[in-house]
Amino acid sequence: MGTQQLEETVKTKASGILRWDCAPAVIVLIAVAAFWIGGSLEWFEMLSVPENAVGSVVWLYLMLAAVAGSIVLGGGAVVDLARRINRGSERNQ
Repeated sequence: MGTQQLEETVKTKASGILRWDCAPAVIVLIAVAAFWIGGSLEWFEMLSVPENAVGSVVWLYLMLAAVAGSIVLGGGAVVDLARRINRGSERNQ
């Protein structure tokens, strides 16, 4: 594989990522990454503050739903981007 062919392959893959139709998937991935980074930096301090039991249980269920939703949305965004990148590189061949 020559340098010229390698450069064209990289440009093809990059053009597949940088298209405007990929913007929703990229935005979702950024939001999911921000959610997980925020969680790891303890932005959700409400869990450590002692409150009434019902409030804590409701908060825990909301966070469970948010975690499950972020996993599903992040996985869907990765699959969508992979399909778009592969479809773009197949079109250019």
